[in-house]
Amino acid sequence: MRGWQMVISGILALTCGFSTVSCTTTAIEATAQSRITFEGDTPAWADSASSVMTELEQWRGLSFKENLAVTFQPQDDPGLNGWYNSETKQLVVTTSGSEALGRGIMLHEMFHALQDQHFDLYNLHLQSQDNSDYDQAVTAVIEGEAMLAVSELLNYDFLAHAKLPAEGPINDQLFENIFLYGAGLKFVKAVRDQGGWEAVDAVFADPPQATTLILNPERYLAGERTVEPTEVPLEAGETLDSKTIRGEYAIRLMLARLPETRPLVDSMNNSYVTDTLGVLTNSDGDRVHRWVIELNDQETSEALAQGIKTALAGDLGEEPLLELLPNGNLRYLFEMKISQALSFTR
Repeated sequence: MRGWQMVISGILALTCGFSTVSCTTTAIEATAQSRITFEGDTPAWADSASSVMTELEQWRGLSFKENLAVTFQPQDDPGLNGWYNSETKQLVVTTSGSEALGRGIMLHEMFHALQDQHFDLYNLHLQSQDNSDYDQAVTAVIEGEAMLAVSELLNYDFLAHAKLPAEGPINDQLFENIFLYGAGLKFVKAVRDQGGWEAVDAVFADPPQATTLILNPERYLAGERTVEPTEVPLEAGETLDSKTIRGEYAIRLMLARLPETRPLVDSMNNSYVTDTLGVLTNSDGDRVHRWVIELNDQETSEALAQGIKTALAGDLGEEPLLELLPNGNLRYLFEMKISQALSFTR
């Protein structure tokens, strides 16, 4: 349900929600009660919404330009607690959880409305919709800033819970939430720590176009905005049909799915340079996926390459070919002769 038109807050998908958090907000008298209206079965705690608007404005240093309409409704999807639709401007908060959770979700979604009124979230996603790694990076900025607001205004240590379990299975939604809310929060905080809110404003005008820049904010702060594709080698008689950058997020997700390769997620550090997945047809008419990954850390590169091979084998049911390519950087090539789409793609 989380498409590029919507910024969804599936916070309950994490292991800890707002139910243990004190959500008492500072008593600030709202300057314009008419700025917010309610639809649906309005809970008693909705009375704090005007104060929340004022708190958000003071915390962020931006004012709401337009009135808000908040729709309250029962929760139909257990993993979906609220959302803000940047195309229709609809703001929904579900009421099936605790008061503390509902107030936290309301703050989170109202902050998305504030972002949208200043930075046009719909247009940001339009710009990135054709590149999944770019769109994930943009979404992490949006969700990370909203979660920073929740963490600081409600005194909620979200990062204490945004961790992968060491053992057992994980689902892709949990991994995505940890990235969007956790890594996104750390990215926005790093930008603010260096340049204040003015620097965060500038991120929306010139966003990171790769997830590796979210995971390694020092690279964005040093001036990087994207990663360039690397060469996919072709043999005689082969035709390259398409190529795409999968991104550091896709690599980490693939490693995280298996308990035996999960420790490699954190060991990646800043070793990712770029990658390119090529889909080609060989001289026999076979469909081949050839994925080239560039790393720059000698200490971890071999372990990462073997881990990626293991993770791919879990997807394919057989081990892919792994080859180290000669180049200035550490370039690893994984070749898979398959007809179906790989599950690590989005």
